[in-house]
Amino acid sequence: MRIKSQYMKLLLFLLSFLFTFTITAQEVKMGKVTNQIVLGDFAGNRDLAFGVQNILEEVIQDAGYDLNPKSSLEITVDILFFDVKKNNVQLAVYSKNTDVYTIIARATLFKNGKKKKIVNAKGQAKSISTATLVVDEGGKFSQANVSTAMKKLCDQLVSKLKI
Repeated sequence: MRIKSQYMKLLLFLLSFLFTFTITAQEVKMGKVTNQIVLGDFAGNRDLAFGVQNILEEVIQDAGYDLNPKSSLEITVDILFFDVKKNNVQLAVYSKNTDVYTIIARATLFKNGKKKKIVNAKGQAKSISTATLVVDEGGKFSQANVSTAMKKLCDQLVSKLKI
């Protein structure tokens, strides 16, 4: 009976040792996010780069990767384009405003300081407002739509990089 319990303890020890190695996630270092936009309201806007970096870190962690500043894998992002396309339709007392928020970025994956992969992605969010007999107050900048477009962009970047 005593020999059986010793084997059980040894088996549990070995299984716990095995599971500690299989549970660890791949580690990634978040590099710089730079705003490369040259025209428009968001040219050089650091807040836009900061927002993309925060959302990208969240998406990376949601994908099952750990962020580690000492990792050999590094992701850098260049924001290339941001625009809001507006489309207005008015027919007598009915009006419909559609705003499409578009953000395009390029991500580069480095392994030990060498470029491993470069991908481009586009995130879009659409805002539709309608009105009848009342003046529509649409056309204002929507932070929620910008965040949605950024989230879609970051999801695409992470899935295309296939870390």
